[in-house]
Amino acid sequence: MIFLLALIAILQSPPLGGGIEPLPLADDRACTADGTLCVGLTQQARDGEPAFTPVIRAPDALPTGPKEASGEVETYRPWDGLIRLSDGGFLAGVEKDASSLYSGGSGHAIELRLYRLDAEGDAASAPVLSVPIQGAVMIRACFTEEDMKRRAEACHDNYSFKGVLTVEAGVEEGGLPVLTYETTATAYPRGASRSEDSSEKPPLKPADLVTARDPRCSFSRRFAFDAKTGEYQPNSPLPDCSDYTVP
Repeated sequence: MIFLLALIAILQSPPLGGGIEPLPLADDRACTADGTLCVGLTQQARDGEPAFTPVIRAPDALPTGPKEASGEVETYRPWDGLIRLSDGGFLAGVEKDASSLYSGGSGHAIELRLYRLDAEGDAASAPVLSVPIQGAVMIRACFTEEDMKRRAEACHDNYSFKGVLTVEAGVEEGGLPVLTYETTATAYPRGASRSEDSSEKPPLKPADLVTARDPRCSFSRRFAFDAKTGEYQPNSPLPDCSDYTVP
């Protein structure tokens, strides 16, 4: 029950950062507060695979786009934020929502794919930025009574992740605003790692039964647009946080 409550809290949309216009999400579209513009999805083929990109139109001109990738446990929806650009264009996003089920556990993660749209509301074919913004994973760790004793009855490893984008006010590089990406990652119990076998670790103590912040995957990066690559680039490489961001 505790994990389910935590999962619900984690997977609620995080508050949007400064400089990002909130868009209430309803069904297959996310619209501005005055209802004059809406972000929807269109499907394209890229490298033989389905790709979902955002499009901005007046509500009555917005196409109804598919939201599921065939054969995959993935759904797609418009990002509930919008960044207006000085040239009249936009930065709009698509959220890729993926989930998995394990024996006695589950995983859920959301990746934000940010696209540059022109003043007509049409997107380029590839995202300018892709970053994880949410994650929650529960891995079963007890299979016998001995496991329960050794784990102090904490029979699941729980991982959570949240990433938030903000816009640096009045700062542009490569013709697009500079973005800040801040993340928080936690694991329960302390010391839990998906890359290590929990059965080979020492027995848990009461002091270990806490949710601990992972300093490696709790970080801040500054993203500036690189006109040569056509993508946002971080001011330093991002660590591997797949423990938290791959369901």
